[in-house]
Amino acid sequence: MIQRNYYCLVAGLPDVIPDDKKLHYSSAELRDYLQEELHPDDFRLVKLFYLPRDHENLLNLLFETEFEWDDRGNYSRELLEQMADKKQYELLDTSDFPPYFVEFIETFHNDEEDFPKAQAIRFLTEGWFKWLRASGNDFLRKFADYKQNMSNIMMALNGRKHDIPFEEAIIGDDEVTHALKKSRSRDFGLSTEIDDIENLIQIFETENILDRELKIDNHLWKFLDEITFFNYFTTEKVLAFVQKIFIVERWFELDKEKGQQIFNQLLEELQSNFEFPEEFAITYGKRK
Repeated sequence: MIQRNYYCLVAGLPDVIPDDKKLHYSSAELRDYLQEELHPDDFRLVKLFYLPRDHENLLNLLFETEFEWDDRGNYSRELLEQMADKKQYELLDTSDFPPYFVEFIETFHNDEEDFPKAQAIRFLTEGWFKWLRASGNDFLRKFADYKQNMSNIMMALNGRKHDIPFEEAIIGDDEVTHALKKSRSRDFGLSTEIDDIENLIQIFETENILDRELKIDNHLWKFLDEITFFNYFTTEKVLAFVQKIFIVERWFELDKEKGQQIFNQLLEELQSNFEFPEEFAITYGKRK
């Protein structure tokens, strides 16, 4: 893949911190700006980061959830409404959608039995990870591995703490996922696979929900800095900045009262059924 440098663009990006109190611009505005500044092949990589918002919008349409449309997605409401309707979908040109998106909607429409939302979330999330890895970009491959591992580890820790089966919700098929499913040791026997597994466990054990969430986001922030340390003006630096804006945007919307409400809601869902809510899966999305 051709390596392009964006000297002026990267040099002009504002300094941000995870819980920044100033929102320089929304992630949707950033995407529109980058479309004008990046080579089309590089902007295609940026759009991959916005796909989880499309997942959320599509799932809300399919499961007829009352929701506020998330304009951070790549696809319009009209287009996703056509995809969600079986008859309209059959006439729809799906060439602009990722293959996993098309596979999901065909499976959903053709499934004769009920398709649980938790299963739909898992299907799309796993497809997204594979699509990131198939992009041919090493940064996106490392990012996909990181997000999958973090999601699975936090899911396993939650399941173990609340004595809820989690094995079927684990995404992927590798040494990390096998250890999470089978090991009963404190660190799931992952000390050689995940360098800072003990640190992740300590983060999970943080009692204050907002403190814990901030530590998780700080961990991601540090990871982004580490894997782009030698990418001074490349696309990877821009991709890392997009992720940082997602984090800043999220904390701009949160407050202590909202955080406690989120925690109580998640705990109730954990205790009432065996399906992990979306917040324990992959994306952060908008908090209602």
